[in-house]
Amino acid sequence: MSSISSRLARIATLALAALSLAWVAAPRSAAAVELYWDPAVQTVVAQPLVLTRPVTFTRPVTTTYYVTPLPIGTTTTTTIDVTLNAGHASDVDAGPSRTPQARDPYDTHGLVVAGAGMGGLFFFGDGITGVAAAYRLHVGLAVGAAEFALRFDLAPDAMEVARTDGGSGTTPAALYTAGATFNYRFIDGAAVHPVVGAGIETVTIDPHQGKGGTAFAATGRAGLELAYPISHGALALGIDVTGHHLFGATPSFGAMRNMMTFGAYANYRF
Repeated sequence: MSSISSRLARIATLALAALSLAWVAAPRSAAAVELYWDPAVQTVVAQPLVLTRPVTFTRPVTTTYYVTPLPIGTTTTTTIDVTLNAGHASDVDAGPSRTPQARDPYDTHGLVVAGAGMGGLFFFGDGITGVAAAYRLHVGLAVGAAEFALRFDLAPDAMEVARTDGGSGTTPAALYTAGATFNYRFIDGAAVHPVVGAGIETVTIDPHQGKGGTAFAATGRAGLELAYPISHGALALGIDVTGHHLFGATPSFGAMRNMMTFGAYANYRF
């Protein structure tokens, strides 16, 4: 029992010494001390603890990355067709684009028509009395499907006529026509258009020797015309037949009272 009591007393003494040392060292700087029991003096002895080797505590650094996903954008293409009527949008279609219809070749802002061609010229008296090559010129003003035009025909060696200068025999003569006509084409939007026209003209005979002669003629025309659109107008290719009924002719025309011209031509509308 005495040994147990001495041990308890020793433990109590050590605890009291530790508390005393902690209270004494608290106002000043903290330091590490070593406590041990000294049997020689039968008490607890405290002495500073000398660290022969520094102790380093390291804490691993963890780097955290935050990744925020971005939304993937999508592109949508929408075609809108707008039809304007009287200055207002009357129809909006968000569907696929429509194929535009081919325009009428004559649906242009051009008003002037110019062309040229070549064909033949028949003379009628008592039956068919002659035929010759003829060249043609054409200048007109178009208003919709109608056209007001000036037409010219030239046959350099049209016929043989009696000399009027007192000589005997005949002489070659050229024939010219110049007239105003009204023409109209049918079937808008078609590729081939029927064309008709009517007009009045003057006819001139110009013999190589002697005096010439003149006459008036009423004309009627019928033909077919193929139109082709171009960037700033329209190009037309056609064939036609024109009848000429002469009246008021001078003696140089002899018995000839009717003519007929035919041929092919090309017109440009701009």
